Amino acid sequence: MLVLRRLFATLALDMKPATEWITDWYYDVEPNQERKTSEELLLIFQEFWNWASLDKKSKSTKQRYSVALHALGGYLVEEAGNGHRGNKSIQNFLKHYIDSGDGPLIHYDNETWQNELDTVCRKLYKYLAAQC
Repeated sequence: MLVLRRLFATLALDMKPATEWITDWYYDVEPNQERKTSEELLLIFQEFWNWASLDKKSKSTKQRYSVALHALGGYLVEEAGNGHRGNKSIQNFLKHYIDSGDGPLIHYDNETWQNELDTVCRKLYKYLAAQC
């Protein structure tokens, strides 16, 4: 609950992916892998934010993207901490979980939130494909 309160407080000020997210994503299962993955994801999310020109979008669009990216990052850091990243680059690790159709099932009990996540994952996938 504390993480959600902090997230919404952050979103009220600046919705762009921020360094504070790394603390939110920390699970303490494999600290070194979690930190490395968090830092790399944050950089990709920030570059994606700029690429998609999200600062020029409406507040509600920025909020949807911010919440989806935050949830995706937390999920992926947990997966990395549980050993699912291995030696994959951050791009390959991310592409393992997202594609042109959808993202990982994170909000299994809330179809609206899951649809938002899938929308952001499709756009993120498009960004990653454009970088190659």
